[in-house]
Amino acid sequence: MNLTYQLVVRLCIACDNAGYGCASVVKLDLLNSHLEECENNPKRPVPCEQGCGLVIPKDELKEHNCVRELRSLIHNQQQKMSDFQQEMVEQRFQINEQKRELQLLKDFMRAMRISNPAMRAIADQMERDEVLRWSNSLTRARVTRWGGMISTPDEVLQVN
Repeated sequence: MNLTYQLVVRLCIACDNAGYGCASVVKLDLLNSHLEECENNPKRPVPCEQGCGLVIPKDELKEHNCVRELRSLIHNQQQKMSDFQQEMVEQRFQINEQKRELQLLKDFMRAMRISNPAMRAIADQMERDEVLRWSNSLTRARVTRWGGMISTPDEVLQVN
C-alpha cells in the first residue's frame, strides 16, 4: 500500500454531526459507517413513533403528520392503480386489434390455400407449427406408479 494512503486512513476526524451534539472522533476510513449509524445524524432514517409505520429522516419527525402522510401515500397508490388500469385498457385494445389482424391473415391464408396448391402446403405447415406450439405450452405430466394404476395424483387423492 501507498504510504500516503496509510497515513491518511489513520487520521482521526470529528464526526460531521458534531454541530448536532456528536462528540465522536473516528478514523477517516470509518467515518462513513459511523455517519450512517450516528445517533445525532439529522438525516438518519427512523421509524415514526406515532404509529403510522413510515420511516422518515430524524429531523422531519417534529413536522411529521401521520394522517397527512398516509393520505398522500394512499393518493399516490390510487394514482398508480389508475395508471395501471388505463394501461391495461390500452393493452387489451392492442391485443384485440392483433387478434383481429391475425384472423384476417388466417382468412386470407384459407382463401389462398383454396386457389393455390403451394399456399396449401404453407398453410398446412403453419397449422402443424401452431399445434406444436400449443402442445409445447402444456405442462408436463409427472407420471408415478400409485395403487396399481399409473396416474398423476394430487396430494388430497393420495391421502384418501
